[in-house]
Amino acid sequence: MAILSNQGTLLYTPQGGTQSSVVSNITATELNVTYGLEVTHAATPSTFVTGDSISYTVLLRNTGTGTLYNPFVTVETGGALDYQEGSATAYLYANGAVSAVPVTVIQNSPITFAFGDVLPTGGLIYLNYLSTVISPTEDVIVSTATGGANEESPTGVTISDSDTATITRTLLSVVKTAPATAEVGDPINYQFTVTNNGATPIALDGLEDQLPAGFSFVAVALTVNGATVPLTEGVDYTVSAGGLLQLTPTDVSIPAGGVATVTVTGVITL
Repeated sequence: MAILSNQGTLLYTPQGGTQSSVVSNITATELNVTYGLEVTHAATPSTFVTGDSISYTVLLRNTGTGTLYNPFVTVETGGALDYQEGSATAYLYANGAVSAVPVTVIQNSPITFAFGDVLPTGGLIYLNYLSTVISPTEDVIVSTATGGANEESPTGVTISDSDTATITRTLLSVVKTAPATAEVGDPINYQFTVTNNGATPIALDGLEDQLPAGFSFVAVALTVNGATVPLTEGVDYTVSAGGLLQLTPTDVSIPAGGVATVTVTGVITL
């Protein structure tokens, strides 16, 4: 329990005399100090494929009325994530000001981030770090961040709080490519690369592409793991008068870890 003490000194000068002083009694006010800590953990992006770099943030907030000492954060990843060495940065938001905070990283399991500063009342430590996804099979990865600090002094009671951040495997990813430059009359290809990142086959139900004005459609082709899939116009695909390509192949599946490519060929007519 903290005590707020106060004592005053009075200066006075008697008539015809010299200045003297007298002190008052000491008052003591017992302070009801509370200690609290709140942790918030988040990940960006919230989806992944193996090898992705994920940006994690941890907010460590002093929600009490007393100063906290030796703040730290531990993060448990379950072996699915690999911390990117040197990526951790931290800032302290306190009393209307922002300052950089040194971070000591101990790369055990769990990984620990220690901050060489106190966490004052109302203060907030913002931690950011990067991790690489190394799990080849897990579809959901949950990392748990636990923040802690000492009450009242560097050797006081440790208080803590925890929060989790969840990322989910993107089962199917698609990337579209096109030539960077072209001239009127040039044939060009739009290519969609579709990757099955999951552990089981995924049916390719359909693809829509609104072709731009000035692009004259010629053909569309589909391959799965390099093997050509025959397509019949009016059955497997259609192109509307407004240039909407709708591809609906029959009974096409992308195996686990497999890649399908859709190539749309046309001519520039602008």
